Amino acid sequence: MAGGSMLSPDFNAMPAELHRYTRWVVWKGAKVPYCATMINSTASVTDPETWASFDQAQTAYEEGGYLGVGFVLNGDGVVGVDLDKCVHHGEPETAAMSLLERIGCKYVEVSPSGTGLRGFGYGESIAGVRGKIDGVNVELYARERYLSVTGRPLLSGPLVPLSGFVDVANAIRPSHLQRSTEEHGGVQKMTEVILCSPLFSSVGIPEHTLPELEGQRNKCLFELARYVKGVYPQATKQELREIAKQWHARALPVIGTKDFATTMADFMRGWEKVKQPHGATMQKITSSINHSDPLPPGIEALGYGAHGNHLVRLCMALQENKGDEPFFISARQAGEQLGIHFTDASKMLAALVADDVLELVSKGSGKVASRYRFIWDKRIVEVFV
Repeated sequence: MAGGSMLSPDFNAMPAELHRYTRWVVWKGAKVPYCATMINSTASVTDPETWASFDQAQTAYEEGGYLGVGFVLNGDGVVGVDLDKCVHHGEPETAAMSLLERIGCKYVEVSPSGTGLRGFGYGESIAGVRGKIDGVNVELYARERYLSVTGRPLLSGPLVPLSGFVDVANAIRPSHLQRSTEEHGGVQKMTEVILCSPLFSSVGIPEHTLPELEGQRNKCLFELARYVKGVYPQATKQELREIAKQWHARALPVIGTKDFATTMADFMRGWEKVKQPHGATMQKITSSINHSDPLPPGIEALGYGAHGNHLVRLCMALQENKGDEPFFISARQAGEQLGIHFTDASKMLAALVADDVLELVSKGSGKVASRYRFIWDKRIVEVFV
């Protein structure tokens, strides 16, 4: 919009289906989210304690200091579609509206800048993805992301199941880099497709990489570099710069050195020094699991199913790696390994504890994962001896 102004939200026109969820945030600056119930406290898409009700977010916005409100997607079925730079002088591109129709959106609104479109509906909890289709920049999200909400609809229908949500995501996904067959002066055009994760969102930088006190800056930057190198080892220099920018924005209230150039230099120095990327130990352990081996006697009878049995094998391997010491695993790590949402993985871990497959040695808190001990074999011995 002219002069960089933002559309003010119209709360009366926002989707009624979203009002009942306590998953609202407010935002300002470079779309950095803030908790609506705590003054000047940033929010996180992975921490429900930083979310608020619709009414609380409206009140916080109306009291001043924020540019808009947003809704957090947590994998429960509500999904979002984000189209960038497809509205010109108030008119959306035909290709953009056709793409939204293909996805199945009945509720579509204009973004805060007035140049993009947002769609909401219901769909599968897929990993986020962004790319370009028919010349339209599109992002699809289902979890660990927030989208701004303006209540400025082009289509004001209800939230409905998006029949084309997964199909469009799959059309974007085939490879990290897709080579277009289009010829431009005899040279093939390279189209980059980025699979999105919470890592690459300004609202999803891993919490354990953010400093809590001044003086933790360098250590946390190294942890960020270690994390990124583990989950995205092929990141380009530009992508690393964007990640560092997002970390810098989140850490700015705490760190003593405010200059981004220093953050970028230290982050890249850490990137070069990383020898043991995030997840390397877990990958080594999981690669040793033989899923054709029989489970311990009695496990099958518990009826956990494929995901639960996979988790049992994972915990057995982690225990073997630690010997007699308890092993660490978070619900998020378990979810990543099983290919399910972390809330479901948390429930599975709780079930294993309830059934005396695992012993909860210490419950995780903040940046520390829970510690468990695999005790089923000992239980079997006690039952049958």
